[in-house]
Amino acid sequence: MSLRNLINLRILLSVLLILILGGAIAIWQARQSVDRELRSSFQLISQMVKSEVNQADMIRGNDDWLQSFRALGHMRHVEISLIDAQGAETEILSVPEYEEAKKPPAWFIAAVMTDYLHAEYPLNVPEGAGQRIKVSADPMDEVSEAWRESQIYFWSIVLMMVVIFLAINLVFHSMLRAVGAILSGLRQVESGKYGEKLPRINISEFDAIAVEINHLSEALNHARKNNQALARHTLQIQEKERRHLSRELHDEMGQSLAAIKAMAVACKSSDADVPTIAESIIGICNHLSGEVRLMMRTLHPLSLGDLGLGATLTDLVSEYRRRHSGLRITLDYDDNLELLSHEVAIHVYRIVQECLTNVIRHARAESVNVAVVLSGLNGDRQVEIHIEDNGIGGESEGEGFGVRAMRERVESLGGRFSFESEPGQGVSVKASMPFIEKQQDGSKSD
Repeated sequence: MSLRNLINLRILLSVLLILILGGAIAIWQARQSVDRELRSSFQLISQMVKSEVNQADMIRGNDDWLQSFRALGHMRHVEISLIDAQGAETEILSVPEYEEAKKPPAWFIAAVMTDYLHAEYPLNVPEGAGQRIKVSADPMDEVSEAWRESQIYFWSIVLMMVVIFLAINLVFHSMLRAVGAILSGLRQVESGKYGEKLPRINISEFDAIAVEINHLSEALNHARKNNQALARHTLQIQEKERRHLSRELHDEMGQSLAAIKAMAVACKSSDADVPTIAESIIGICNHLSGEVRLMMRTLHPLSLGDLGLGATLTDLVSEYRRRHSGLRITLDYDDNLELLSHEVAIHVYRIVQECLTNVIRHARAESVNVAVVLSGLNGDRQVEIHIEDNGIGGESEGEGFGVRAMRERVESLGGRFSFESEPGQGVSVKASMPFIEKQQDGSKSD
């Protein structure tokens, strides 16, 4: 069932409940009103009739005292009758008959009808010995008035409910139109159309949702562009690394192998200086071994799985110290991280490697401090990385591809990453990743 139909159904049920309860209350009040009004009128006319009966001038003649009773005709729903000594009843004052079309419904009459009230008073006149005056109260007049008031009350409630129903439907029409616009915007986000913006909505709560969806679209669009740029950059790096490896293999391996082959051929000569040639071949082989180890370290640090994260980071820092003697590098490493799983350890290694590479390329720094420590309690342990240099610094947005790659590594594990850089204040990189302990078989723990 749609929201509109569900709301309309509940409104109709509420209206019916209100009408039933209101009708029951109105009938109860009408019954009380009829009974109260009837008793009040009956008591009043009874007192007046009793007063007329007791007056001494009633003995002046039959017509005179009858006229005094007929003068009470202005009283509502009252019947006055004369009962002679034989019991015959003669109406002196009667209530007019109601037309059938104007009479209230039988169910309403039965619901509010009260008891008929009557009283008799004896007449002490010479010509009317044994005669009595009978006073009766007929509630039909009061019942009819209660019926008219109930109708007014009923139709007032109906009119009020219709107005409320229309007002609520108008409000929900605006709300559902806003919901439709929001759903349309979410479908656009789902389909990847992040450039479409939701219009402003008059209802403040829905307008806040629309604004947040627009912000979400902008963030997703920005993230998609960053991912596309990062993917392109990754492909470019792959191609660059392949060209670099190809060039290294051609320049180093190819030339070295050609030299070894030439020396081996020279050994066949009868007058060849074999010891000298052998020393040359040994030197070339040592050079090739160093180049191969460097290539292997660039592609993947094999010592990470064999020697652990601490030894691999120490080796990395030592290599940078050897290549750049003017840069002072300090390493603060927590030995408890040796229990870190390989999945997280490789990210830690790459982040430190990327930061040191950026320092060499851009910072013009004299010193850099590298800290890789374990923090937190057993239930929420974190690997904390803090790398800080005293270089020239720069912009703090951190939009470079290297910084984006580090951020992606950290956030892919559910961690936090920050990059801070101010001109003349150096660069500070902080990363926090969950500590995932490796199992004995090398797989990560839950």
